[in-house]
This record gives sequence, C-alpha cells and structure tokens, in this order.
Amino acid sequence: MNMRIMIKNTYCVNTWGRSSILDTRVCYSELIAPFGNPREGWQWKARKRGGTTSADLQRTARPAGTKGRAHTFPIAHVARISELPSLNNCSIPMTKTLLLPFLLLFVTSQRSTAQTNASIEFDGITRNHIVYVPTSYQPGQSLPLVFVLHGFTQSAEAIMNVSGFNAVAEANNFIVAYPNGVGNAWNTNSGFPGGSTANDPGYIDALADVLITEFGIDSNRVYSCGFSAGGFMSHRLACESTRCFAAIASVSGTMSNTASDACAPQNSTPVMQIHGTSDFVVSYNGSIFSGVGAEDVIDRWVDLLACPTEAVITLLPDLDPNDNSTVERRDYSPCDGNAAVVLLKVNGGGHQWPGSTAALGGIGNINRDIVASDEIWDFFQGYSCAGITTGVQSVQQPLLAAWPNPTRDVITLTGLAKPTAYDLFDGAGRAVLSGSVNVPNTVLDLHVLDAGCYLLKLADGSGRTLRLMKY
Repeated sequence: MNMRIMIKNTYCVNTWGRSSILDTRVCYSELIAPFGNPREGWQWKARKRGGTTSADLQRTARPAGTKGRAHTFPIAHVARISELPSLNNCSIPMTKTLLLPFLLLFVTSQRSTAQTNASIEFDGITRNHIVYVPTSYQPGQSLPLVFVLHGFTQSAEAIMNVSGFNAVAEANNFIVAYPNGVGNAWNTNSGFPGGSTANDPGYIDALADVLITEFGIDSNRVYSCGFSAGGFMSHRLACESTRCFAAIASVSGTMSNTASDACAPQNSTPVMQIHGTSDFVVSYNGSIFSGVGAEDVIDRWVDLLACPTEAVITLLPDLDPNDNSTVERRDYSPCDGNAAVVLLKVNGGGHQWPGSTAALGGIGNINRDIVASDEIWDFFQGYSCAGITTGVQSVQQPLLAAWPNPTRDVITLTGLAKPTAYDLFDGAGRAVLSGSVNVPNTVLDLHVLDAGCYLLKLADGSGRTLRLMKY
C-alpha cells in the first residue's frame, strides 16, 4: 500500500545560485546543483517581512496537516529573485507498518526524544526494529548509527534495556537501532540448534539503507555490536558484509569454527571483544557447543588484520571490589588499514553485559568495574570508514553526486571511477530499480518511478549511497 506524506521544504538561496534544503526529515538535507529559471511543476512562494529588499525575504515552513510551531528562516543574499522554490510533494511509498513511525517522527515540526518501533519488509518477511534518536538531533545533521543486536531468545527491547545504549546515544549524539532476529535468533553461520536461517546480513544491510535514508546518517560511521548471538552476528557482518562497518564489538559472543574459517573481510574493520572467563554459555576457552574461544577469535582478527601478535596489556582499576571480578585490557595495534583489535578480558565475569543493571540480562556474575556500552562507544567513536582501508585499496572513493536533484525524469551521476552496478531503494527499503552505471558520467532515467525519496546504493563494496528525490 503506497501512501503519500505531504510536506513543505524551505530552500535558502544565495548569490552563487545554489540551494540547500532545510531538513524536514522526510525529504532530507541535501545540497543540490545550481538552478536557474523556475522549473515546471514547482510552486514558487515567498513573503517579505519588515522591508522591501530581497535580503529581507523570509520563508515560513510547517509540515502540512500539523498544528506544530512553524519555523521562519531568513533568506539572505538573494540576488534579483523574489520568489523561492518549494518542492511540495516529496512522497515515500510506505507499508502500513512503516507509516505510523514515520508520522510520529517526522510530521511534527518540533519533537522530543524519539524511541520508535518500526518495521520493514525484507525477503517477504516483516522485520521489526526499535530506533532511538537523541533529543539533540537537528535536521541536517549527519549522525553515526550503532546497531545493537540481541542474544538468542532475547528481543530488541530486552537488549535495549540490558545495554542501556539509549542513555549513551543521548549523551554522545548518535542514533541507535535494535533489530529483531526472526524467532528471537540470528543466522550466525554456526549451525547451532535453534539458529535462524534468515538472510540476516542482507536484512541488516537493508535496514542500514532505510535508516540512512530516514535520518541522513553518516554512512562512513555505521557500527554494530551485540550480546551473545548478537555478538556472533556482529563478527559475521565484519567478515562478510560488503558494507563498511566502521567498527564492531561483541559481548559474550565469538564465532563458530565454520564462521571463523570462512571469515574473509572486505574491509579492515576494528574489532572489540568483551568476554567473561566464567562464561559457561559461550565458553571463554571455546567448546564444541559454543565455537571458538574469546582469545581464539582475537587471534583470528589479529591475523586477518595483520596486527602485532603481542598485546599491550593494561589492568583496569577494580572499582567494585565486591563484584568478584576484574578487567584486563589487551590492545593489538597498529593493524592494516588503521584498524585495531581490543580484548577486554573479564576475569570472573559471567555470560553478562558488564555494568548492566537489568534483572534478567544473562547468566552468572556481572562485572561493575566497566560499563560495556561506554567502552564500546569509546572504541567506536575513534573510527570511520573514511579513514580505514581494505587490503587492496582505500575505502575513500570519489565524491558521488547527482544533478539535477530533485529531478522530474532523468538524473546525471558523477564521481564514478569505474563501471558499477547499483540498486535504488524506496523509503521502505524495497529495491525498485537496478542496473549498471558507466564512467565518468551516466544518466539514470527515473520517469517510471513515483514521486518520492529514494536511496541509490553502489554495489562496489564501498558502501557509497546517495539520496535522490523525484517530483
């Protein structure tokens, strides 16, 4: 079912003739190419306030159909232009399950903390997730995204409560997403009983595209972490995904022998492992039931990323002498591609998320000397895909751009170094167009698509995406 969200965007025009959308979060913040004369199909409206010169022009914007406070933006340095463009019909095709969260998040002109349940359709399955957006988020910002993956039999809500990542996101201004596995399980390439057979790497990748489209997320700063099976899944993403994850972390989750042997990362993704030595679910030393041990998985990543084999060892302060555990940090760096590998060995720790205050987070002793979520974010924030490399070439790519954007029918792409396959996704994460683009410039014909917002994704392993708008 396709539904249309009617919004108004504000464009500020300067003497260089470029326009910048002041984000209303449905049509996104986008820098578009120079425009000249008014284009057919666009509505042109403006009003003057307090003066007669063009510099006094102002524009008022309010999402249509809402009673929220309108925002008035000054239009400075307008050169001989008395009316400003407003793209009034940016629609996103949506399923019923995706519509309500979009309305809750984006059709108000001013909002508070956003914790939202939403879903996308992937491989014929409705996949649910929770998203938390910090209150400091402002339209036009490009924030990092952290995936937090639940353990086996857990849920998105459970790991949200266990990890306390919402508070970390609020304090550090990033967006956090908690996806749900099918049947409360993940396909970790382990073959363990009860594991999912769903295409979870594909689902996480598709969800990342949807969230990048919704929030204008910095695609160079997408991270994944998880507890137990969610940690296994984060390792699998780093091993297999063509998307560059800027870093991953696992708490009480390693890899199966099969996954470890098959691991062939396309990017030099930094890795953190947090694991208790008294974990009897996913053994610190490894077992035929839980896969390789914590130190074995560290050794695997040290080998894959060509890190120093000798770690720098630091004994962290025993802040809570009553928790019957201590933490030893082992740092392996520098590694290839500016990466690093870190092990936080929790001596005496159980199958738990260190620092958690949740009553039913796991099994065994909880360490109180560290807070795993804080440690993970401290590690993550030091890395970006713009600064890491693969074993062959830098992840950095030529700037991908499009003109005109918005467009009515055709759009020209620039910044391509070689012929590349692409996919175009709508706002619900559904692939609506695919093909191959040439170099250095290529023209895409979008006339068959409905008006709306789309995400172009290149299939070259770079993770490069570009938001396109059709009116």
